[in-house]
Amino acid sequence: MLPAMSALYLLLTLAVAALLLLFLLRPGAARAGTVWACAALLPLLAAMVVALGRQ
Repeated sequence: MLPAMSALYLLLTLAVAALLLLFLLRPGAARAGTVWACAALLPLLAAMVVALGRQ
């Protein structure tokens, strides 16, 4: 079973990935900075999920 913080970060990671996918499927739905921020945030969130899951 995942710890609570790890599960929270996993849900947040999946939400950001879904949002990024939505932005990429609908060009013009978001500004470039928003898309860039979502893309930059994904590796950080994935690393947090792994780090918290190993504790």
